[in-house]
Amino acid sequence: MSKFSDWFTKEYRRWNRTQPGEEDFLAFCSQLGYTPETVLAWMHDKTIPQDSEVLSLAGFFGPKVYKVLGLSDPDPALLQSFSSFAHVLGEQRSLAARALFEADLEIKARQLEARSEEAKNIIFASFEKYGFDISRG
Repeated sequence: MSKFSDWFTKEYRRWNRTQPGEEDFLAFCSQLGYTPETVLAWMHDKTIPQDSEVLSLAGFFGPKVYKVLGLSDPDPALLQSFSSFAHVLGEQRSLAARALFEADLEIKARQLEARSEEAKNIIFASFEKYGFDISRG
């Protein structure tokens, strides 16, 4: 098993021990926002998380996931932005991570200031693309 699959399986077991009652694997997958097939593939070393999946897992388990995967430390501003979605669970969580990740890539590619009007428009468009209704007010 890879370092990631070992770590991820341990994190699942740790999560499971902290849940009241009899939480199960499907509840874990639901909270992460990924299908059981995807989560099992990570656990059994068939695949590893990529891009927005890593961001989503970092929001759930902390930024250590980047180190476990041998990736550079994440942009602190990106992690801080995603932390505002900590209360979001299930598929919406993974979609929020994807929207934020894609917006961040585009903003960086265009070398925009994060607080610029153009960057804000990119963020709004990215979230709308994934079905989020965000007020621009």
